[in-house]
Amino acid sequence: MIWSCSFVPVHEPIYGISFGTKTGWGWCMGFETGMVMVGSVGIWRNLYLLGGAAMIRYGVKAATKDIDVLLSTQKGVEELVLALERLDYKQKQTSKLTPECRMMSATRILENADGFRWDIFHEYVCKKLRLSPGMINRAKILMEKGQLKVWIISKEDIFLLKSVTQRDDDEDDLLLLARSGLDWEVIFTECIDQSRHDMICEIDLHDKLDKLKTSFGLETPITERILKRSHEQMELWFEDRIIKELTINSMTMVEMINRFECDEKTLLVSLTSLKRSGKIEQIKGRYEVKCG
Repeated sequence: MIWSCSFVPVHEPIYGISFGTKTGWGWCMGFETGMVMVGSVGIWRNLYLLGGAAMIRYGVKAATKDIDVLLSTQKGVEELVLALERLDYKQKQTSKLTPECRMMSATRILENADGFRWDIFHEYVCKKLRLSPGMINRAKILMEKGQLKVWIISKEDIFLLKSVTQRDDDEDDLLLLARSGLDWEVIFTECIDQSRHDMICEIDLHDKLDKLKTSFGLETPITERILKRSHEQMELWFEDRIIKELTINSMTMVEMINRFECDEKTLLVSLTSLKRSGKIEQIKGRYEVKCG
């Protein structure tokens, strides 16, 4: 079921999302009203709105199928789950989720009888991007109810978060965000800050930027820099992997090509770099970590 936005004048503020329930409140209820209901049953944490629901608030998107929220603490997640359960939401079992939903790796997913869904994330989205200090600083307060504070993350951070997900409508959303006007330097900086050894954010971001350029002709001022960074980070990752393997056993060129399933040219680039930096050496045709 798709939930559309509504900007008609009403007596109470509307934040653009139909918030469906199976009670007499009806099919179209303002997002603020929904948050008031959650706040009234005791949740007191900071809650960050992201994804399609946030895009609706920015006036970039007209409809969404769910609400994606991010909390910085596990306790906050549990409190929100309890609050939603009191509003007749039920937790969905992982086995009943679509592959697309499972890939999101939400901490909890709840749905009501009308099919309206909450995807709740704790600290990380898709186990990739975290709720960083930069994201928190850029977020704007959306509403308060008692001790519940609802924040909306910036369009730039929504763009970056959507660049690491694999949902069907992500590319369309990215295009809408790009055309709405973005500070690309913020996206570039946050991408670099988010990258770590086990998650090279630049690769995902460049992949999405390249698809947007190929499909829609979208040009950005950071595409080439992100490409360069992704290559550099991949080379560092590959060199680190070579070091780990050679720490266990010395290997020949052929053995490494088979082990890493790569071509000789790619491997030679990394081996040359490692030899130049004094990290490995070649003895009688076998490569090994250089002692001392």
